Amino acid sequence: MTIRVLEAVRDELKTCHAIGSEREFCEQWLGKSECYIRTLRFNDLHPSADALMTCASKLGWYAGELQQSSELHHKHWAGVFGRLREDCVTAVEQSAHTKWRNATASSKNPCVD
Repeated sequence: MTIRVLEAVRDELKTCHAIGSEREFCEQWLGKSECYIRTLRFNDLHPSADALMTCASKLGWYAGELQQSSELHHKHWAGVFGRLREDCVTAVEQSAHTKWRNATASSKNPCVD
């Protein structure tokens, strides 16, 4: 997982005026402290699955709400939010895949001869 996924989401949310700051994004969209992304950057860390899935859940909910609107620009943003949601889910899936592959490679599977 990479911080770039979160930065892309943050930037799109700023573009559509859903957030006003990185602090608001961290607290309201990730469920983390105001300095979460700054801490990830400083320590060269990956975002947690919890943060990504919290964000994905909120994006999915808003995508559904926006899709129900008759306003064309709302439908546009529903599509954008849906794609961003998928990016978050994909990042978690890729991280999980890497984790179990590494665990499998480092130990002999007792179920297979």
